[in-house]
Amino acid sequence: MGAAEATRIRDLPREQRGVIRAWCMYDWANSAFATSGVAAIFPVYFVFLFKEALGESGTFLGITFTSSSTWSVGVAISTMIVALSSPVLGVISDRIPIKKVLLRTYICAGSLFTALAFFSAYTSQPWAWMLGMFTLANIGFAGSLVFYNSFLPHIGPRTLLDDISSRGFAYGYAGGGLLLLVHLGLILATQGSDIADLVTRLAIVSIGAWWFGWSLWIVRVLPEPSVVRTTGSLPVVGALGMGFRELGNTLRELSRFRVAIRYLFAYVLFNDGIQTVLAIAGAFAADTLGIPLAFNMATIVIIQLVAVPGATGFGWLADKITTKRALGTALIGWIIVILFGIGIAPLGPQEHEDFDFQLDYRDGSSVYVVAAAPHLDGGGRVLKSEGDSWELKEGAMFRSETGPALRDAVAGEHGIGYTLSFRGGPMDGESAVGPEHPSVLGRGVLDWWPGLVRDTVWRPLGLDAGYQWLLLGVSVGVVIGGSQALARSLFAQITPQSRSGEFFSFFGFMSRASSVFGPMIYVIATAVFDTRVAVTAILLIIVAGTILLRWVNVEEGARVAEMENRRVQGGHP
Repeated sequence: MGAAEATRIRDLPREQRGVIRAWCMYDWANSAFATSGVAAIFPVYFVFLFKEALGESGTFLGITFTSSSTWSVGVAISTMIVALSSPVLGVISDRIPIKKVLLRTYICAGSLFTALAFFSAYTSQPWAWMLGMFTLANIGFAGSLVFYNSFLPHIGPRTLLDDISSRGFAYGYAGGGLLLLVHLGLILATQGSDIADLVTRLAIVSIGAWWFGWSLWIVRVLPEPSVVRTTGSLPVVGALGMGFRELGNTLRELSRFRVAIRYLFAYVLFNDGIQTVLAIAGAFAADTLGIPLAFNMATIVIIQLVAVPGATGFGWLADKITTKRALGTALIGWIIVILFGIGIAPLGPQEHEDFDFQLDYRDGSSVYVVAAAPHLDGGGRVLKSEGDSWELKEGAMFRSETGPALRDAVAGEHGIGYTLSFRGGPMDGESAVGPEHPSVLGRGVLDWWPGLVRDTVWRPLGLDAGYQWLLLGVSVGVVIGGSQALARSLFAQITPQSRSGEFFSFFGFMSRASSVFGPMIYVIATAVFDTRVAVTAILLIIVAGTILLRWVNVEEGARVAEMENRRVQGGHP
């Protein structure tokens, strides 16, 4: 489309720069769903709805599902549908000019089902409605990305693909971060009020509106790529039949694209890990670490802000040390970040004011008064011990001789995740931490690791879990843009432009197939062990993909892609 000799985007013709800008703006549009939706509001709100209806876990067909593992099932189902359908649709779009039609269809479906999640509060099972609407919306999101990515080789010269891809992600991080910042302000302003739930659901509606509204730019400006091997107009059944036949031919030809196939195997592994971590991070933070929605959203805002220079920085690095080496650097960064993510551990309450239930001694009365208590449905927490029971709520009074029994009940009752502290009187300085409190370690196979990191890093720095999460968020922001943008542009460099829909459908297939595989591993590992073991299993997949990337010969792949372009443009079958 443009001058091959151009070395910067600014050197391209004005019309072509406008097309690139419109293409990048779809990252700005869809990042509302990826950021405010997938990473922030959807999973944390779902965890709240799930636990409100079913408690900590539920059992189906003999398998125990937590809120985060149930969320992973929704991610897996939606991505599996896209993974199975995109290769055939991609082949068809290389023979019939319908890339924009497919892109529009996925955009409309995804944004609509996002908005329909608002009505979860008016259903008999709000958590199930939320999961269902998210699953359908995620199909639209994942499907739109397949065809959005397939435009990349058509909008600029091969030498600028790293720059264009990185710029697209930078637009996305900026747009997603801006909307998330608005959502964060609204949720913080209404937190604990009667309209908090309504505001959260309205924020979800605005995600769909943002996605659809900004997408009109790409739909209006981006031209349909030319089709070299046209099949003409076909009925739906005929087009599908042709798609399956051509897909079979492509599979038989794959031996000619060994570099691309080798890269796809590496990509399956490292992308599987990255996408699974991103998809379950919000639920992991809420479920395992007890990090509230507002804190999680603030972390994601920071990720977005840091990711803008991170994406452009990795684009610059790729220009200096090659795309492959820059991508490898980003992946090593991911490995380090996830290692410390597994090591996040709350410090536990230190001062009396840090505890959930604060019992103060009333001088001269031999009575402790509950001076502070968390807001709980039903008024308070009922504790039972050896036939006695107490309701802990603000203002409740207990005689000092019951103090030891209260302490032991909190520390020993299964399922309690609260903390209790006494100040003054005979129990002064005594405290108890419930067995299910996030700061309690030692029950999991890998709990030694967060314990070690907490004792050697977090505690000396005085960083509790929320600030640990923020620090890791900054680190994710640095590497996320490089890993995503360079993975996309590297594939564009080693595949033929004339078959972009077909090859990027395989790219999308591998991306979505891996996003099925990863969440399923997470579900199984969580059911057998715990969430920290599950995240470690995902980490090992990223390590394997990073190692396999070493054997991808980018120069050879680019040479084969150019030969294929010449063959197709020459009219050879």
